[in-house]
Amino acid sequence: MTEYRLAKPVELETLKAFLFHHGANPWNYLPQEGVDSEFLLVASGQASALVAYNEKQPVGLGIFYHPQALPNHYLQFSRGRSAIYIAEVVVHQDYSGRGIGTSLLKNIIQRAPTFSADILLVDRHAENAGSAGMMKKAGFKELSTFVDLDRREVGNRSTTVLVYDLS
Repeated sequence: MTEYRLAKPVELETLKAFLFHHGANPWNYLPQEGVDSEFLLVASGQASALVAYNEKQPVGLGIFYHPQALPNHYLQFSRGRSAIYIAEVVVHQDYSGRGIGTSLLKNIIQRAPTFSADILLVDRHAENAGSAGMMKKAGFKELSTFVDLDRREVGNRSTTVLVYDLS
């Protein structure tokens, strides 16, 4: 049985290694500096790390920024509404295809009212079919697709931003 809970501060370094090990692929943009910044936000309480555990082993990780930490480049997509930004959703390679990613997203959605959020935002490489399916199953709707040469090095080099409206 998979258990979902927020990460404890003592787990953050292990979870960072998990993210790099299981999240590294041509679709994902995981610069060391950016990941370090995300984990600093988690450590300072401006973001949260949600972990899926199976028999005390991490099998999934979701990192979401609280509304006050919404990155500036996502303000245009929030349209003035209080928004949570889901920065990472990664599943252990041996557990992919079991619904863990979708469950992480749904669990973050359930937690969103605690942070007074109106919407949730997430993005993916426009051609990442696996992420597209996971996000669709969780109820996210496509909002915008744009060429993103700074973050995307493969395929059409585009990012798709999706939204989940809590209202």
